[in-house]
Amino acid sequence: MDILILDEEFPYPLNTGKRIRSYHLSRRIARRHAVHYLAYGRLESPGSDFLKAAGLQPLAVPPHVPPKSGPLFYLRLAANLCSAQPYIVTSHYSRAFVCAVQQAVTSIKPAVVICEWTPYAVYFPYVPETKRLIAAHNIEADIWARYYEYERNAVKKWYIKRQAAKVARFEREVFRQADGITAVTQADADRIAALVPGTPVQVVDNGVDLDYFRPAKSAVTAPRLVFTGSMDWRPNQDAVLYFTTEIFPLLRAERPDLEVSFVGRNPPESMRRLSATPGVTVTGTVDDVRPFIRDAAVYIVPLRIGGGSRLKILEALAMGKAVVSTTIGAEGLAVGDEREILLADSPREFAARVSRLLADPACRERLGTAGRALVEQRYGWDALGAKLADFIDSHLTS
Repeated sequence: MDILILDEEFPYPLNTGKRIRSYHLSRRIARRHAVHYLAYGRLESPGSDFLKAAGLQPLAVPPHVPPKSGPLFYLRLAANLCSAQPYIVTSHYSRAFVCAVQQAVTSIKPAVVICEWTPYAVYFPYVPETKRLIAAHNIEADIWARYYEYERNAVKKWYIKRQAAKVARFEREVFRQADGITAVTQADADRIAALVPGTPVQVVDNGVDLDYFRPAKSAVTAPRLVFTGSMDWRPNQDAVLYFTTEIFPLLRAERPDLEVSFVGRNPPESMRRLSATPGVTVTGTVDDVRPFIRDAAVYIVPLRIGGGSRLKILEALAMGKAVVSTTIGAEGLAVGDEREILLADSPREFAARVSRLLADPACRERLGTAGRALVEQRYGWDALGAKLADFIDSHLTS
């Protein structure tokens, strides 16, 4: 059976949660079916070669998605006020992508089309005779609602409110057009199922490469914290600013030698400037996050905005790390407070829990051991990929 995946980019390099999830699940579907991966990119690229090596067949549309900075970015945001669709949809739509979809459907005749991010369901009208699956990495409207909650600038808050309404409306419309939907958490699945009664909805958790992320053999002695994630994603930017301004000063007052590293691609200049804060390092893009996680005493997840579930926590648990997270940061994962993780939602409570772990190596080891056991039991990619393939075979094939 032929399957056509529509996505914003080839999932390479594997330095964002979305790319990691898309790659690992797609390559496991390809063990059963012929998978064609249509995205913005170029066939003569490392990403294209990477997909071919994984048994996926890349199809490329010349890059189109505009950058999220500069004067033109704000002009596009303003122009979107006249559109019924949200900016996350209009910025990814192009006539070239439409033509590529039509050509692929004609030549490949796929049995199933997968939108590997909800905004790409805007192309559903061009696959009218094909089974359609939405891979909902998040409920996007929830993320926008949280943007609105934490935004303090009145003009931005007004704009975000309008975008949140557009996103919610778009999601409702395209979920109704789908023949099947996957969600990352049971909570997301329940919300989607309530919107589209009768449409099959399957939870496919986020996962982790259990061989790549393994516990280190050496003990950690330095008082160092780490947070990893794509720094061009607004929820991560908010988390970094929140921790640096409201939590880290409380910790440094007790431990002046404490350091924290924020590791991830494309931090904006405003975030890079945080490196001037004593004890704070913003690394930018790195080839491998594992050394930073390995050398940290505690892994922190100070997220206040987000949806789905966090691969970053699974990676830290797979490496046997003690984690302190907000409740939102850990939502959707089968972790328990004091069992595999510590949870804290106020700055003082978060700082207190980090301090506790820094002073208690035995507690760090206990949490790390329990976390590794959990991901081995529940979050390996092979089992998750088989779950997705079974859902496709059961509900989306004639």
